[in-house]
Amino acid sequence: MSDWTQRARWLVTQLVWNRGEPDPRVLQSTFAFLMIAALVVRRIDEGPIGWVSWPVAGLAIGVAGSIAVLLVPRRITIVARSLAVVHIAAIGMIVSGSDAGLAAMLVLLPSIWLGLELGMRGAAVAVGSVVVFVSVPMLVDRGVSVLSVEWALLLVGLAAFGAFSTSAALAKAQAAQTRAEAREAELALALKTIERNRRSAQAIFEAVDIGLCLLDTNGEAILINQPLIEYTKIAYPDPALAQSWVYDETGQVHLSVDEVPTARARRGEEFDDVRVWIGEDERCRRAMSVSSRRVEDSDGNWLGAAVSYTDVTDFMNALQVKDDFIALVSHELRTPLTSIIGYVSMDLEMDDLQPMLRKHLEIVFRNAQRLERLVEGLLEEVEYSGRPMPLRKQGTDLASIVRECVDAARTQAQEAGVVLAADLPDTLAFTGDPQRLAQLVDNLVSNALKYNEPGGTARVVAGIEGGAVVIRVCDTGIGISAEDQPHLFTRFFRTYEANRRAIQGAGLGLSLSKSIVEGHEGRIEVDSAPGRGSEFRVVFPLPAASLAS
Repeated sequence: MSDWTQRARWLVTQLVWNRGEPDPRVLQSTFAFLMIAALVVRRIDEGPIGWVSWPVAGLAIGVAGSIAVLLVPRRITIVARSLAVVHIAAIGMIVSGSDAGLAAMLVLLPSIWLGLELGMRGAAVAVGSVVVFVSVPMLVDRGVSVLSVEWALLLVGLAAFGAFSTSAALAKAQAAQTRAEAREAELALALKTIERNRRSAQAIFEAVDIGLCLLDTNGEAILINQPLIEYTKIAYPDPALAQSWVYDETGQVHLSVDEVPTARARRGEEFDDVRVWIGEDERCRRAMSVSSRRVEDSDGNWLGAAVSYTDVTDFMNALQVKDDFIALVSHELRTPLTSIIGYVSMDLEMDDLQPMLRKHLEIVFRNAQRLERLVEGLLEEVEYSGRPMPLRKQGTDLASIVRECVDAARTQAQEAGVVLAADLPDTLAFTGDPQRLAQLVDNLVSNALKYNEPGGTARVVAGIEGGAVVIRVCDTGIGISAEDQPHLFTRFFRTYEANRRAIQGAGLGLSLSKSIVEGHEGRIEVDSAPGRGSEFRVVFPLPAASLAS
């Protein structure tokens, strides 16, 4: 668009529109000019017109109306509405006594204005004014004929069309404006609600004492609160470098940039309680528990991730203090226990012991052995906490290991009043650590007897099931509640029922058993309910087993 076209459009806009509405002064002046032009055309066509005549009077009224609009701008709307009717009367005067009716078509302009200003009422006023001031005088002046009636009806129709169409368009525009204003109000309310929710979420986001971050699809942080900013400064002291000071749960293995939890979250991974240490100086490092969740839309498309960092330094330090304490106590207990077991064992080999003394020494020996196993379990749990348990794998007969464990537990079964049975194959070739496997079976069988009822049964089954090596230990004991089952393999965990019944145990057997099973690339499962006993299943994959021919 050229500069001249733009300037012309701007000029027309300034002339015709006043504060966003049509300017009556411009329109009235234009109408007066058209009336003058119509009178000039009539004079050229019909000859001179007397100064004292209806056409001149009509022109005078039109010009006076335009002058009135120009002189009273503050009353433009009222004057314009009144003068629209006056102009229709003026048009009737201008065409009076003339055979030409083209000038009468100017009634369209004031009719449109009345429809625009007053709607349907204005349209009715326009039609009435044309009938009274134009059509009826025309029929009186020319006489009733086909041509005069046609002209009269044409002018009425023209006025009706202009006024009613303008009124209908105005009503439609006003309805659209009302709807637009309603939508604008709804949008404003929605934006206000969104802004209030955003501020509330931001306040919560900043108020919590954990680090929070919201990532977009590109892995960039959309939102990040102040705690996480502080943690980031510890992990990445120099943002210009790709070097990070993030270590695994042990605090010994340095994690690369792609291995840190936030990088995993950027790849869409979900995880809970991933523990890392951050900081260059080992003495000042902070332990963090990190969790991540994917953010998806209603169609399941990935939008980003939400990541949380919780400072668990005090908790991790407390765990370390506890482990150190347990290791210290266990180590101090092991030496005197070894001496007790050794000397009692030597005394039991004597032939001249009195029966009562032998019985007492046997009780001491069994309890000392039990205490020794407990101490060994504590030491192992502390030593291998968070790390794979070292195994000495070799070809062995798993059926023989399970059989020996069952036979060794028969005395305990008799004392508990529980029937202990086994269903084992003759041989079951397996590649694993014989000592650890025996420890696993001992723990499971001991629990099946310890948590049973007098008169109950315990059964041990081993074999090949579903393409895997499976060991099942079933009992008819007190069972385990659904609330306790998720915590069974946690160190030092004791069920509510075990505590209530004061059943002996430190809560380490199942934790150690899980470590042994996972060290053999297997899994351990439990199926139990209060009052109906329990079944523990150990499943080893076939690649770790060598089946007997």
